[in-house]
Amino acid sequence: MLSTSLVVQNTGSTARDFCFLERNALSHLKLALLFSVLSSSLILHVRLVPDAGENSKGSSVNLPLASLEFAAAILAILGGLYEYLNGFRDLMHTRAFLAGTKSHLAIMVVIVAIILVTCVILLADKDL
Repeated sequence: MLSTSLVVQNTGSTARDFCFLERNALSHLKLALLFSVLSSSLILHVRLVPDAGENSKGSSVNLPLASLEFAAAILAILGGLYEYLNGFRDLMHTRAFLAGTKSHLAIMVVIVAIILVTCVILLADKDL
């Protein structure tokens, strides 16, 4: 049985706001999965121990770029979790929470920068 402190009356747009929080968290998770797929794709082009007489397929930037993409995936999950927990806390205290926090915006700016750097590197590297 839930205690009364965890029950929020469904008045106004409470249910819609909660669905907004969940949808936003799932969008962050989807972004993280996309980054992890890109990271795996870059890693699979790198042969850490090439066969005898075989040239290593891939560029020297694949492994660092894959690490950067994996870090971006973790950052996207943490950003989504942070925003979800803050919004959930505000929802439980019946405060307005639709205004974005500056720390979440900073996390998303870093992720956008990683996307732009990845695009430039992948376009400029002729070995890929």
